[in-house]
Amino acid sequence: MVAIAALGLTRLVHGSLVSRATDPATYGRVGVMIAVTTIASLLLPAGVASAVSKFVPFFAGGGNPVAARAAYRALSWFGLGGALVFGLGCAAAAAAVLDLSTQDTAQVAALAVAFSLYSIGKAALYGYERVPAYVRLELCTSGLAVLATVVVVLSGSTLYLVPLALGYAVFAVVARWLVRAEAAGGQLRPAPVALPRAEIAGFVVLACLGTLASQGFLQGTQLLAVRFATAAEVGYFAAAVTLVAPMYFLPRALGLALFPAMARARGAGDVATVRRHADLSTRALLITLAPLFAAGILLAREVLVLFGDASFAGGVTVLQLMLAATFLAVCAVAAVNALSSGERWQVRTPVAAAVAGCLTGLAAVALLGGPLGAAGVGLGYLIGTAVTAAGPAVAVWRQHRMAWRGPVVGALATVFGALGLALAITVADVSPGPRVAVDVGVALAAGALSVGLLRHHLRAVAREARHARATR
Repeated sequence: MVAIAALGLTRLVHGSLVSRATDPATYGRVGVMIAVTTIASLLLPAGVASAVSKFVPFFAGGGNPVAARAAYRALSWFGLGGALVFGLGCAAAAAAVLDLSTQDTAQVAALAVAFSLYSIGKAALYGYERVPAYVRLELCTSGLAVLATVVVVLSGSTLYLVPLALGYAVFAVVARWLVRAEAAGGQLRPAPVALPRAEIAGFVVLACLGTLASQGFLQGTQLLAVRFATAAEVGYFAAAVTLVAPMYFLPRALGLALFPAMARARGAGDVATVRRHADLSTRALLITLAPLFAAGILLAREVLVLFGDASFAGGVTVLQLMLAATFLAVCAVAAVNALSSGERWQVRTPVAAAVAGCLTGLAAVALLGGPLGAAGVGLGYLIGTAVTAAGPAVAVWRQHRMAWRGPVVGALATVFGALGLALAITVADVSPGPRVAVDVGVALAAGALSVGLLRHHLRAVAREARHARATR
């Protein structure tokens, strides 16, 4: 959790420093370049990273450390080649489409390659259960990236992507060095082992498709905004995508821990443990995050002003829609991990849902983007994310007969009730003076009401978590 918070805060601080040093239009262009680098990492390296997170602990849990080492070595070299090919290729494509300068093209290429290798390095550290080392490394490289951002901004340079590229590159190099002993296995020439290459390759393809359709859709909202919105509204989307990143702290930390644990349990044939993890984690996410997201939606305007300045306040509706969509996405994390750690037919379920959600969202954007502009793009993303999240959640719900109805209804009522109230306040156009008091007062009231609504489920989850820890 600490490491993921450091990662998210690095992006948040970087975005805030750059936005304050520029204007919404310029910051929107920077956000689009960052989105391109993220999408480049999703084309192949993200799938490789997911495969490392699954097959290293899967083989280790099944008592085959030699296969685990062989899988890591093959995937890491394959990921390195993919990072170079897709990183440089996306930079060249972005230069042609977005009319980037040579300097900006080089920045995009460097960040795309560095972030791709960072994702694979992080997966290796978790696959080999080197969590303390990962935390220390994430904290150090995050601090390096923030310090470099301060230097770039104070110097008046426009190399805004270089600090992030530097931090991710250092992480990737050190992470590979940290797992060198596990990868070598104490042997100069490890014995050859027959890997299920077709299964691994199939998983990489499915993981790439799923992450590109889900996370790529999130980053792609900034590119869609270029088509349907003004330059300033593109800046609103860049700010919104940056600001929803902290909302992924808990689910990302949970996913990093859950996926290898579930894969290890699958390798040992322990399906009951997978079910228990999915059940408790999903209910905990629903009832603990709902009040936080409700408050965040109602305070979206104030958050935007603090992030940048008053010129970003016009993006309040965009941020509110993105927050509601993010809530749906993060609450499906445990269900996605439960399916992705299983058999091939189970892996296909979240991928199919992500593709269906992406296509549905794009169709909604095509219909709504013209008449509604930036708000239409945000609403399209919300609709698409609802489809993406519902697929794996419903599949796990039905497969394991989960008792999720109460938490789901209460959490959705909390978040979407807050969204409706926030949109009504925005339409009412309260003057800037009392608007802060109105937003804070309503957010506090909504938070208290939601806690009261969910208190029974909160107590149940806390009780089960204590019991699980005591009997572990």
